[in-house]
Amino acid sequence: MSDLTHVPVMELLRASLDPASHRTDVVSKLDLPTGRLIAAAAHADADDKGADRLANLAGGLALAALGLTAELASRGDKTLDEFLDGLKQASDGEVYTLLVETLRGMLHDQSVEIMGRTLAQDQALFLDLLLVLASYCGTSILALQAIGTPAETTLNDLEDALRDAGDEAEPAATS
Repeated sequence: MSDLTHVPVMELLRASLDPASHRTDVVSKLDLPTGRLIAAAAHADADDKGADRLANLAGGLALAALGLTAELASRGDKTLDEFLDGLKQASDGEVYTLLVETLRGMLHDQSVEIMGRTLAQDQALFLDLLLVLASYCGTSILALQAIGTPAETTLNDLEDALRDAGDEAEPAATS
């Protein structure tokens, strides 16, 4: 992700730390701080007749979620598969099952297909997936903070990982 594309993902990750992003008593999920950022990306994509911003958020959030999952698993002396199995067992609802499917898909380079299929078939479910990914990331960052890793350290690590992933995905510039 280039500097231009990882910035919105980082804004969303920071918003996911806001307790207001985890409220369940709102009329619309898009009223949450994370929801407003996702809605803004969706509206901008609609204006451009595309889905680049949402795809960027989805890919960045999935990458962050997988990294956080791996860190949490290792801190709990579990393998990534064991941790994901536990998440799957705790899943309550289609969007949470899709979250686990997306994380597993990241391990096998299938997350793009999973999220793309979801976007094509059910846009509301796709937006819910983005909200759940953001919430999961925020909760994971706070869990790591509770066991000794400051949130800012985790955010810096995620920013580096997102930037590195973007550098690997972009073709090298030639002169």
